[in-house]
Amino acid sequence: MSTKFSFEAIGTHWNITVDDRELRETERNAILSYIADFDKRFSRFRPESEANRFREASAGTYEISPEFARLLERAHELRRLTAGRFDPAVAKLLETAGYDATYSLRPKKEVTSFVLPEWSLSGTSLRINGPVAFDLGGIGKGYCIDRVTELLRGFDLRYFLVEAGGDAFGTTKETGEPWRVALEYPGRPGVAAGLVNLANDAVAVSDTFRRRWKDWSHIVDAKSGSSVTRVIGAIAIAPNAWGADCMTSALFFSDETAYPRTARIYEAEYLTFKEDGRCLRSANWSGELFDDTRHRPRP
Repeated sequence: MSTKFSFEAIGTHWNITVDDRELRETERNAILSYIADFDKRFSRFRPESEANRFREASAGTYEISPEFARLLERAHELRRLTAGRFDPAVAKLLETAGYDATYSLRPKKEVTSFVLPEWSLSGTSLRINGPVAFDLGGIGKGYCIDRVTELLRGFDLRYFLVEAGGDAFGTTKETGEPWRVALEYPGRPGVAAGLVNLANDAVAVSDTFRRRWKDWSHIVDAKSGSSVTRVIGAIAIAPNAWGADCMTSALFFSDETAYPRTARIYEAEYLTFKEDGRCLRSANWSGELFDDTRHRPRP
């Protein structure tokens, strides 16, 4: 019989469903402790985090933690794959636009221009050209889900589903059946777009409506300094949550011709909802889509 552990963390709702047995209190506490530590160390909303450590720094080279370096290495990979449109150095732009720690969603001032901070990475050495703050929102949740998955395996659990704000990783159920996860239409909460079956793989979902205000959303093109509009929703299935998360980010920032190449890198299937009404699926898309003509949000 399945048991569920639900909680709020890193700004989203989590459900951990386990088929083996009920999670022990020490195991639940270990999960909560890891996620809280991840948030403290890497959230741009935490003043003491590594993401904010260089907010007032001078140009130079600095040593960072191995885990932060791992996150920035993946961010750099996405930056390269999207020709610079994805870049975690947009944190200050997001704050100026109104997406700050208080979720005010009120622009501090009109954004007329934005100079993107420059950064590069060599191992655990971070080189910057001046003050910079990092936003890991496009890749951090998937990474965190995978670490929680590792914890569950370490507890000798084999059958579980980890869900966090629309993203999920599932083994199989104890019966051997896959976990069936519903997908929402972009901008239409509670309206199912389809289903995916998870059996030792992950799904990530993102859209431009979850955090949207005035002319902004939380998905910002680092090259143009404005919110992405041509893609309104993206879904990816991959062997792990981090890969699925990265694939959805790439779908927002890449040209359509680059989708198949990026999908091969992350071993992913994908589905995108375009602003012009089109719905694009990879040739290997295995999910169920109820009706790809109804995805436009209600006016």
